[in-house]
Amino acid sequence: MLARRHLRIRVLQTLYTYFQYEGYSQAKAEKDLVEGTERLYDLYLTLLQLLVELAEQETLYRIDVASKFIVNKKEFTRSFSKTQFISWLSEFKPFTTAVSKSKISWQADMEAVGKCFYKLRHNASYRTLTMTNDELNEQEWMQKIYKTEIEGSEFVTSVLEEKNIWWAESLSLAHSMVVKTIRMFYTASEKSILPLYKDEEDDRDFMVKLLKETIKHDKEWTSIIAARTKNWDVERIALTDIIMLKMAITEFMQFKQIPLKVTMNEYIDISKDYSTPQSKMFINGVLDKVVEDLRTENKIVKTGRGLVEN
Repeated sequence: MLARRHLRIRVLQTLYTYFQYEGYSQAKAEKDLVEGTERLYDLYLTLLQLLVELAEQETLYRIDVASKFIVNKKEFTRSFSKTQFISWLSEFKPFTTAVSKSKISWQADMEAVGKCFYKLRHNASYRTLTMTNDELNEQEWMQKIYKTEIEGSEFVTSVLEEKNIWWAESLSLAHSMVVKTIRMFYTASEKSILPLYKDEEDDRDFMVKLLKETIKHDKEWTSIIAARTKNWDVERIALTDIIMLKMAITEFMQFKQIPLKVTMNEYIDISKDYSTPQSKMFINGVLDKVVEDLRTENKIVKTGRGLVEN
């Protein structure tokens, strides 16, 4: 499921578009935020289905190889298609139902799937993993295959972007969901694919409120940031940093049940992947000043057990 961090990233992406393009209305931003998040789940299902399709390609390839005696099939010491994860996923009813309901299919792109597998089987790491006896447990192997051959593949990325132009901005989130699904399959007591939301109504409300309140208080938050970045050239501060600061202030001021430390840590961590190498220190420093000053002015009110003193 999407963690709150993922929801914050979705809001960040939407706000970036909102502040970049004149004429992009708040109503359109809200609509795109919700619909874009739902498209993310389709992307997640599509990536899982790609694993099933690649496994089928591998099976066909090995049958062909064995029939032509090109190589002794005993040389294949591991089979991607016969891993516990792929065997389970291809038969897991909630997954196959979700794929059918969302009309997820690679049938019109089988040439692309074939090329994906061609690139996969010609990669040194895949050959090493499938044709040697090196000790490596199945979970590690599956995660490594996914991260190096799918998440790290420019070809796969380009194919997905051609399938849906809206998926580009959500690829990193979808990949993290797939990796988490693989990890949980091997470690959790209950095996399942991830839901989109932990609590659909609550999570949607969180996203929409964060978006709306950040836009509503844009000028006020800009003044707060400007007063605490006097030693910085504001024109050279990355737009993503400015947006993350505004989102954090929104949470400080408008989300009474979210601890200050949680908000600060979340945006500092998000900055590592979505902004410049210097952003972590910059955002941390500015937010420290903002919190200190807003507390002095009694403008931060947190309610709920354990939050009053945060």
